[in-house]
Amino acid sequence: MNRQSPPLRVATPLAAPSIENPAAHPPIWHRDPDLLTLGSTGAAILGFCFTLLIFLPALGLMIFLLIGLEAMQGVPRSDGSSFTTSLLILFLLGFVVLKGLVFAWIFSAPRVLAFTFDENQQLLTLTVTRRARKPKEVHVPFSDIICISPYVLASYDRDGHFSVVCQGPRDKEFVYRLAEGTSLEEMEFHAAWLRGIIGERMHELLNLDK
Repeated sequence: MNRQSPPLRVATPLAAPSIENPAAHPPIWHRDPDLLTLGSTGAAILGFCFTLLIFLPALGLMIFLLIGLEAMQGVPRSDGSSFTTSLLILFLLGFVVLKGLVFAWIFSAPRVLAFTFDENQQLLTLTVTRRARKPKEVHVPFSDIICISPYVLASYDRDGHFSVVCQGPRDKEFVYRLAEGTSLEEMEFHAAWLRGIIGERMHELLNLDK
C-alpha cells in the first residue's frame, strides 16, 4: 500500500501594515532615557545649599551689627560706609534669591528617564529622578493606574506626551509625564494598545494648544 506524502506547507508572508491591517503592538513598550541625569552632582549641590544656610545668618548678623553700632555711636554715615552697607545688603538679598532658586530646582517635579509597559506582567516600571538625586525605579501595577491622558503641546500638532496618574501608598496620587516628543502616529499606536489593556482609563487625545 503506497503512502501518500503529506502536502507541502508554504509559509505565507505577513501582510504589510495598513489601515485595514494595522501592525500588532508588541506586549512590551520600552523607552530608553532621552537625557543624561545629573544625579551624581547631588552631593555638591546639597553641600552648596548647606553652606548658604550657614553663612547667610552670619552675613545678615554682621550687616545689622554694623548698622546698629553706627547708630549707637551717633557717627554720621559717610558716603563710603553707606555705599558699603548697601552693597552688603544687595549681596545678602542676592544670596537669598539664589538659595530660593536652588531649592526650587532641587524640589521640582520628578522626571521620568525611562519606562516599560509590560502587558504580560501587568506592570509599569518607571526610572524616575529628581534634581540632584540619583534615579530610582518605581513599579506600578496596571491596577493602580488611575488614568493615562495623551496630550499634544507642540505647534502644528506634530508631537506630544502621555500623562500617567497612579495610585500610591496612603491613597496618594502621583503624576508622571512619559514619552515627550512622541509623534502623533506613535501616540495613536500606543494609545490603542493601552486602551485594550486598561479600557476607559486610557483617555482620548487632548490638544492643550487649542
